[in-house]
Amino acid sequence: MLNIAVRADGGKNVGMGHVMRCLSLANAFRRNGHKVCFFTKLNEGIEAVKSENFDVVRLPSVAHNAEGFFYGDPSELGTEIQRITKLLITHHINILVVDTYNVSNEYFLSLKPYVEKLVYIDDINTATYAVDIIVNGNITGQYLEYQVYNEQQVLLLGPAYNMIRDEFRGLPKRMISRQVFEIMITTGGNDLYNLTERLLVSLLNDTRFNDLRFNVLVGGGFTNKEYLIKLSQRYDNIVLYANSEVNKLPQILYSEVSAIMLRSDLAISAGGSTLYEFAACGTPTIAFILAENQEFIVRKMEQLGYIQSFGWYNEIDDTKISSKLVNLMCDYEKRKEMSQKGQSLVDGKGTERIAQRIIDSFGRIL
Repeated sequence: MLNIAVRADGGKNVGMGHVMRCLSLANAFRRNGHKVCFFTKLNEGIEAVKSENFDVVRLPSVAHNAEGFFYGDPSELGTEIQRITKLLITHHINILVVDTYNVSNEYFLSLKPYVEKLVYIDDINTATYAVDIIVNGNITGQYLEYQVYNEQQVLLLGPAYNMIRDEFRGLPKRMISRQVFEIMITTGGNDLYNLTERLLVSLLNDTRFNDLRFNVLVGGGFTNKEYLIKLSQRYDNIVLYANSEVNKLPQILYSEVSAIMLRSDLAISAGGSTLYEFAACGTPTIAFILAENQEFIVRKMEQLGYIQSFGWYNEIDDTKISSKLVNLMCDYEKRKEMSQKGQSLVDGKGTERIAQRIIDSFGRIL
């Protein structure tokens, strides 16, 4: 049995994508009989990890309660190296998986002597890092021209290594309805810019959408839940969902995300890992860009015909929302094409492939 540690954060401002994809990988390791724990800083991420029954060690952070916490402060790296080094020794960690943008080569070189395998989950290829394995399961992974640190470094790139969650494995082929009845709206785990509210108000003010049902995913970091609840009580066609028991309220229905995606004929979504989930479900999607690390992904997926895009979140206005939606609602063949292309993009087995490649890299019977 291997002891594996995951270093990732999830919460307000940083979103939940890093933690959620690492939970998928952690479950793949656990299915193979290995033990996984998480080293993390923020409350929302800690709650998500605990909900899947993995051990968690909270790391201290100067910016832990600050509005300015995004992907961490580089000034904290020295302290973090010291803390994680002690944890690696105490917990007898064989593999450390790192999924955060707040890293440096000094960080990796300092930790590398204390583990047998060091793995970095990357999205943007900003440097050539001193790790054993780099994973980038995005559609853009194969276009980023990675240079290996040394001849032994392994690169796992592209959708074959996409870290999609277990609930999106083995989904049936999607049958697209000629008429659109339901639209899903998801803006990520926190909705920092209150986009859910902005989108709903825009759609409610357009009579062409009066007969549609809006399936709204409410993330754990939402600060405007009360307003959304009041809106759903006022309008029968707004249904609020949560995919975490922690976030469930009497007015918010609990559901797996895949079930909401599968029942929705169209989706409006933030860019990032959620787009692969919509692809697996075969749900035609219009995305918007929330952060720089999402831009290349959204642009490439739009270029290749997997999604359509509103562009950056601050470029969205009522006219753009209505015209994009109406055009796609009226174009059955385009929605059918997007659905088929999406379901061919990810097969849900990426985390199993990653886990197996990492285990195989030990070159010994475990």
